[in-house]
Amino acid sequence: MSDTAVNVRNLTKTYKVYARPLDRLLEGILRRPRHTPFHALQGIDFELPRGEGLGIVGENGAGKSTLLKILAGITAPTSGKAQLSGSVASILELGSAFHGELTGRQNIALNAAMFGLDRDQVVERTPGIIEFSELGHFIDQPVKTYSTGMVMRLGFAIAVQVEPDVLIIDEALSVGDGYFQKKCMVHLKRYVKAGGTLLICSHAMYYISAFCRRALWLRDGRIEALGPTQQVVPGYEAFLDAKSGHGEDAREIVEAAPSAPARIDEVRLPTGSTYRYGGPLELEIRWSCDDPKMAFHLCVGLNRPDELEVASFLSSRSGAGPWTGRTHYTVRLEIPELPLVKNAFKFYVFLLAEDALHIHDTRILEDAITVEYDEYPFGIVAIPHHWHEGGEES
Repeated sequence: MSDTAVNVRNLTKTYKVYARPLDRLLEGILRRPRHTPFHALQGIDFELPRGEGLGIVGENGAGKSTLLKILAGITAPTSGKAQLSGSVASILELGSAFHGELTGRQNIALNAAMFGLDRDQVVERTPGIIEFSELGHFIDQPVKTYSTGMVMRLGFAIAVQVEPDVLIIDEALSVGDGYFQKKCMVHLKRYVKAGGTLLICSHAMYYISAFCRRALWLRDGRIEALGPTQQVVPGYEAFLDAKSGHGEDAREIVEAAPSAPARIDEVRLPTGSTYRYGGPLELEIRWSCDDPKMAFHLCVGLNRPDELEVASFLSSRSGAGPWTGRTHYTVRLEIPELPLVKNAFKFYVFLLAEDALHIHDTRILEDAITVEYDEYPFGIVAIPHHWHEGGEES
């Protein structure tokens, strides 16, 4: 089996756009173009090694879904080629592969067969698919009675339990409850770690960074950037910030419902909201949960009001946590010396699951601290340094 799982060369997809339905008929009769070509994809080239994840990012209409549909074999390119090695499973438009009149169990058999499983394999995998989906007695009800979240559960369960060599996902994880999203994320991380090849499209950059070593940024049907995730994602986020004028709409905020299994109760600054360079800063976070067996990590982001990301503090990277065994928690983030010299700053506080991927709840402290100074400093941070006289004389 080749070490290259996905090989895309000069891929182009062009749609014919007609001003009115009659123009399509007239074009066929008169043999004259009466349409406007729309280039959804133009000259796409990339390779993806086996056992890696590729995150596909871009604005709505950039061509992400079109690319994934071509890779999944749902639609054909206008020109170019896309070769995938091994078995392929996809989760694209939710419910598109399901027959509404058939039950969930019957759709399992149908879709598993479409993924290439024979009758014995379908019988063998069905219990695992039903267990993963957690649909209970609904598994024997017609799919047309399912909610979108239930359809997502069934589609994801089928796709992962058939153990494909290549798994393609298009925003499916944005549907459904937080518990099942977390379950899917844990499975995806294990899938890639075990050697699976993942192509995922998402507007959640945190998930792209967690699952994928490389990222592909599409803009107006062309490749804007392709490379390591830690290089492509910041560039894409900077583009969104600039386009939106650093507005708050550029960032997706997650806040827990009152009935959520874990909730942030309070975030406060014991050291106060004014700060001077060289002084300490503390942030106290209180949260509660329904199940003492749940485990948690915390992440705190420090931003300027224009959303410039100044610093982040993640408990899992600092050797702290996960916190578990109780239903109420109080944790303090202590920063002995924060090297800020001017400006106001805000805090983003994220309550994370034990895998540090799933976000249970978020709090934002607008204008959390203001840095006071005596003389106007240049920059926003003070970096320790020394001056030395000396060196070779000319």
